[in-house]
Amino acid sequence: MRKLIATICLVLLCSGSAFSSGFSIYEASVRANGVLGAFSAYADDASSIFYNPAGLGGLEGINITGGATIIAPRSSFRNLSPLAPIGQETKMEKEEFLVPNFYGSYQITDNLTAGIGVYAPFGLGTKWPEDWVGRGSSIETSIETIFVTPSVGYEFSDTGIGDIRVGAGLRIAAHGKVKLSRAVTSFSPEGTFALDGDLKEPAFGFNAGVQYEPIDKVTFGFTYRSEVTTEFEGDATFDNLSVGFPSSAQGGAKITLPASYVVAVNVEPIEGLRTELDYVWWGWSSYDELAIEFDRSIPALSSERFPEGRGTVNERNYKDSWQLRFGAEYTKLPVEGLTVRGGIAYDENPIRDRYVDPTLPDSDRWLFSGGLSYQVTDYLAVDASYIFIRAKQRKVTDTHEGGIDGVYTTYANLPGFGFTLNL
Repeated sequence: MRKLIATICLVLLCSGSAFSSGFSIYEASVRANGVLGAFSAYADDASSIFYNPAGLGGLEGINITGGATIIAPRSSFRNLSPLAPIGQETKMEKEEFLVPNFYGSYQITDNLTAGIGVYAPFGLGTKWPEDWVGRGSSIETSIETIFVTPSVGYEFSDTGIGDIRVGAGLRIAAHGKVKLSRAVTSFSPEGTFALDGDLKEPAFGFNAGVQYEPIDKVTFGFTYRSEVTTEFEGDATFDNLSVGFPSSAQGGAKITLPASYVVAVNVEPIEGLRTELDYVWWGWSSYDELAIEFDRSIPALSSERFPEGRGTVNERNYKDSWQLRFGAEYTKLPVEGLTVRGGIAYDENPIRDRYVDPTLPDSDRWLFSGGLSYQVTDYLAVDASYIFIRAKQRKVTDTHEGGIDGVYTTYANLPGFGFTLNL
């Protein structure tokens, strides 16, 4: 039964269908989606608050950009455990998730610009049939997070060694919500478990960046995002579980969201064509375990660390991971005001085979994107993007007690629509 509340810990931190490294969401701007987020060196609109706050230093006047990405994940599981016929396939129920973003900036002086961004860097979820073979691990998992990031950027021009822009922002986890349901199959008849939790209070971190343009048409970028330690509280309910369980309990856990950095170079080889390559590193090794504490004793969960059953520990043992993202943008088209984009990326996942489970069936993946913008007026542009993600088929065996042996197959479609306003 210890895996039951271990799953509580897991869901407080992740959801099964987030589509970047681990459970992060890198789709923070529709325009940047068109180049798969390869935007840290070039970032030249208000969404630079997320991709590289140094980009704010080069903005003039008032810049507003916003939009939303629809994430439509599709996963299936082929059973290799003794719990059901070998090879039995289950498809995850179809769901679509709307991921919004909004950014605004204001030029204070010729070289100084301030802004604020609102976006969702972690989230999404999974939903499996109620009677599927893995119902003891997960039926439904969802999480919502909203970050608010006030930022500032400054440009050092005419330095004699090229243009230098620097920027920084305060990352505030302002909203978080989790839900979980699963079956408890070790009882006859089976019991059920559900969790409804929220972020206890705002959590804080920072990001900082620099852009360096040594010569015209070549720009280097670097962005760092710090860890953010969040604390969640939730109400857990236990139905048809009378021995060793209360009917309900409250639990809390501190979750440290990982640090990351980006090293990027943007080159304009011919007029109108910009290309960028980004290397993204994620510090997932900080996520080695999850510990949750309860407001009352739960005898069925007693352990050496929590002999009275007032808590439980779930090992995760993630490893650091990386991504390579390449994107290109072209503006010299026959249609005036039209810009087209494309990108390709490879994303290494941080989860070791033993710790893969239905709440997060992660895998290494390839990403492909396309996008366009059209300048409707001198002030307003509309943006559209599309991303296709194909994860490598992942076979897992000898899983930890919260997992199930089998083969996961996952892909996703991510259309996005937005706007950019310059005043």
